[in-house]
Amino acid sequence: MFLIRMAFWVGLIVFLLPSDKERQAQLYKTATETVHRAMTFCDRNAALCEQGAKHWAVFRTKLEFGTKLVFDMASERLLGVQPTVHKPSEDAAPGQTPRGNGRVGA
Repeated sequence: MFLIRMAFWVGLIVFLLPSDKERQAQLYKTATETVHRAMTFCDRNAALCEQGAKHWAVFRTKLEFGTKLVFDMASERLLGVQPTVHKPSEDAAPGQTPRGNGRVGA
């Protein structure tokens, strides 16, 4: 079934490609310019890319937390494995109180 779908999409793409040399050259030129503009986007918009990188880092952190949470929950339910929980109080030295008041963002 996969091969039939792949053949369909490849055939559709080939069917939609231009057949005369002038249009082929124009399509090639347009595709090349588009790739060049996409690759040099951050050169032209440095501040935007810098901000995007910061947002991407936050997204990755949340994604890693979410996948670990799902993996731990699935392991606990399916395999009976207790996940290792990192508690902030483990970081404090004996006799010291942990920093923060236990609220989110504190």
